[in-house]
Amino acid sequence: MKLEIKIRKGLDELPFNCTTESVRALLGDPDETEELDNQGDGSLESIVWNYINLGLNFFFDATGTEPILNTIESDNLETVLSGKKIFQLTQAGVIALMKADGFTEYEEDDETWGEHRLTFDNAQIDFYFTEGELTMVSWSCHQGA
Repeated sequence: MKLEIKIRKGLDELPFNCTTESVRALLGDPDETEELDNQGDGSLESIVWNYINLGLNFFFDATGTEPILNTIESDNLETVLSGKKIFQLTQAGVIALMKADGFTEYEEDDETWGEHRLTFDNAQIDFYFTEGELTMVSWSCHQGA
């Protein structure tokens, strides 16, 4: 499997809104699973599948009848965006790549845990940097996108 980010669409052969079974068919069983209750009311909202050796995390919206993929995270150094291995790019390089793809507006923030985040809302993608190095990329496709 190639590790090519498809903005607002998914990861290579795995489209957003696919089921857990689609991910399992391509990657096998996850190394770890988590169930998230984001509201704190005991209701299951998200399921996370972690593939540790692949450096991939898949987040499934579990509020409907069947969990569907809506966010992917990668810290795999082979991850590609627009033909470039993004973990080889500087923060300025990531910004230039996104601008070349037509995503010119972004926000920057420092997270409480120490990472610096670049967010391109129109692309629904976040890049996390530690001491100038890209450490994680997270991209989504939310309903209506």
